[in-house]
Amino acid sequence: MVTRMWNQGTKLAVAALLGFVAVGVVGQTRKELRFNVGPGANVNVVNDFGPVTVRSGSSSQVLVVVTLPSDQVEIDPTQSGSRLDLRTHYLQPGASSKPVRYELTVPSDCAVSIHSSSGPIMIERIRGDITAEGDSANMDVHDVSNGHVHLRTLKGTINLSNVSDGHVEISSVSGPVNLINVSGPRVEVRTTNGKVSYRGNFASNGDYDITTHSGDIDVAMPTNASTDISLRSVTGKVENDFPFQPKQHTSLSLTNGRSFAGTSNQGGSSVELRSFSGTIRVKKQ
Repeated sequence: MVTRMWNQGTKLAVAALLGFVAVGVVGQTRKELRFNVGPGANVNVVNDFGPVTVRSGSSSQVLVVVTLPSDQVEIDPTQSGSRLDLRTHYLQPGASSKPVRYELTVPSDCAVSIHSSSGPIMIERIRGDITAEGDSANMDVHDVSNGHVHLRTLKGTINLSNVSDGHVEISSVSGPVNLINVSGPRVEVRTTNGKVSYRGNFASNGDYDITTHSGDIDVAMPTNASTDISLRSVTGKVENDFPFQPKQHTSLSLTNGRSFAGTSNQGGSSVELRSFSGTIRVKKQ
């Protein structure tokens, strides 16, 4: 009798648990969309809340996998030739607080533009132009090449790594910016009080310009780096632990601890680091 009652109780508990799991996922809908595009396609995603992930694939199709939180949210796709626009559409105002997840597989030479206020945004292995923007969205862009990279955020963290032949423009108000092995003819970073960190070599003939108002700048590079560098912090300080050859005829010197100019090896790349009140540190990697 006791065993029968326990078995009945166990069955009821399991049934209740399965019912709870079903309720937890019943509101979500997973959709797959496929679009045929030509070379040099352009894909634009506008997703107010939720993560967006973009990876390159081997086909000439754009595969979009979307996870919707409820039937009160839908996706509006618009295609014109090789241009594809994807926009999250909320049928009721209250549904806009629930995140929508995008996972895209695109041709490797595709140009990508992503807007997500909360993110996160992740883009990898793309050989086209990249634009990503958000308010608090964290951004991770890596293993990209041969394109313009424009990243803009208010307070999210930006991680950019393994970029080759890129024209890079990064803008942030308070979020930190981390760059690892970023090379290209032009790399420009602007923050208000976010910290900027750079690790790796600088491209030959590259032009690097990193400026913050009150944020710190930390740079670590190998001893074989070929760099013509200038550092200046108006009211902060400059700390150099790299074997540069100081420039003789320049207004920048370490006499006040706030500026320095020098070269390493052939001075093949131009690097300018500026902060109004932050600390600038340069050291060997």
